[in-house]
Amino acid sequence: MPDTSTEITTISTRAVRGAERVDFWVDHVARTLVRIECSGRSSEGIDASLRQRDLGLFRACDIVANRHAVVRTPHNIHADQRDAVFICLMHEGHGYTFQDVDCMQHGPGDLVLYDTSMPYGHGFPADMAMTVLDVPRDVFEARVGPWRYRSLVKIDRGDGVASWAVRQVVALLAAPPEPTLDARERRAAAILDLVQSMLRLHDGDTSPTKSTVHTLSRAKAFIDSHLADDDLDSRSVSRAINLSPRQLARVFEIEGMPLTRYILARRLERCRADLCDRSLKHLTVSEIAFRWGFNNGAHFSRSYRARFGETPSDTRAPAGAC
Repeated sequence: MPDTSTEITTISTRAVRGAERVDFWVDHVARTLVRIECSGRSSEGIDASLRQRDLGLFRACDIVANRHAVVRTPHNIHADQRDAVFICLMHEGHGYTFQDVDCMQHGPGDLVLYDTSMPYGHGFPADMAMTVLDVPRDVFEARVGPWRYRSLVKIDRGDGVASWAVRQVVALLAAPPEPTLDARERRAAAILDLVQSMLRLHDGDTSPTKSTVHTLSRAKAFIDSHLADDDLDSRSVSRAINLSPRQLARVFEIEGMPLTRYILARRLERCRADLCDRSLKHLTVSEIAFRWGFNNGAHFSRSYRARFGETPSDTRAPAGAC
């Protein structure tokens, strides 16, 4: 299983008596991830472990278990009301996932996405291992886009460019841990950028090559690590990834916005995160804007209000969106 970032929670049924394992598992998964119901059919009950890691923008849960099935019912949803999109990546074994009237089988290398505010279920007829990315809806919508699907979505491992993108996600999850929150958030952002590309392929919005998706990911990674630079623009990004500005603009066509707008959007998101960070209360709004590459306070305030529907000071107020 992948090993990256700060491990914050580990759960295992190994030390629990067989008859008590299912209740133990359901209770601890509800605390750590989401409320579900579960059945384990072996004589020893469910044999399972969960390791949850904080990647800044979202949490990754590595789950290993024997034969079992889980469902999230309307009652479960009403009881915890968590609002997230789950992205499930199979590593070992095979299973199925259902939601609404759709049911899809999946195996190692497949990606399944679904809205946790709707009932769903999983079944695994034998030993399995998978990683679940628990992405808060506001993070998903900011980095990937609105969830516009009536049911679950499957990204098949045999789908060419999408298959390559899944392998990049696996590599990012398996990379060595990084000590800072900023580094973990950049890694999480790179994963969500790849998910966005895969969904656009799935929806038929675009048909990029593997090279184009890879180039876009490299450009975004460079941008995210240089948002504080005053001279961050199309020319500096082009030089960094060895493309002409015109070629780079063509690559960003699959993003749905010009590169300059993408840089602005990312800077505004970082400013909003800092405005909501209580440990940065000593910084003024202008200082936060300047630390993320803005050099004109009026332009920052107008752009911020246009993006979030409130002023930076509104965000910081006790009754703000934080």
